[in-house]
Amino acid sequence: MVKLKDIATIQTGVYLKSALSPDTCYLQVNDFDEEGDIRPTVRPTTTISPKAARHLLTANDLLLAAKGGKNFCAIAPTQLGPCVASPSFLIIRIDDATRVLPEYVCGFLNLPTTRQLLNAQSKGTSIASLSKTDIEELEIPLPSLERQQTCIVLIRLQRREQALYKAIAECRRQLIDYKLKKAYQNER
Repeated sequence: MVKLKDIATIQTGVYLKSALSPDTCYLQVNDFDEEGDIRPTVRPTTTISPKAARHLLTANDLLLAAKGGKNFCAIAPTQLGPCVASPSFLIIRIDDATRVLPEYVCGFLNLPTTRQLLNAQSKGTSIASLSKTDIEELEIPLPSLERQQTCIVLIRLQRREQALYKAIAECRRQLIDYKLKKAYQNER
């Protein structure tokens, strides 16, 4: 077990305003679905000054939703282009990706038991928040890279399975809607 602060640098997101000619995505918690996947509707809404460029996310950065009741973790969606996280997130930047795979840490933070622990550590009366200090002290198991890779494969398979179940449920709903529509039309 290692403390998160021993394998990563953790910082809070930054507050930025919208811009007239945006070129950077300003990520908010509601830009992600329940599973922590980025919504396809996210578009650039702000610009970054050269002075604030240090807040740009990199491909292996992790975003931990630290405010509110949805404490998911996601890998920064840099495929969208330049991105910056809002203060609703803690940004976890793994220091040594040759020893710790960011996707492994993300998977650990998304485990139901880890989420329960994080929810229990949340503080605040109106909006629960995770503190940077609590997250830094969080202990994470650190197996071999091979074992980390195995965990990642299992996480990906589980997510694929969930997506398939969701697609099947939607197809069933459409089929039943179609049959009901036909049944109502035949009654006239």
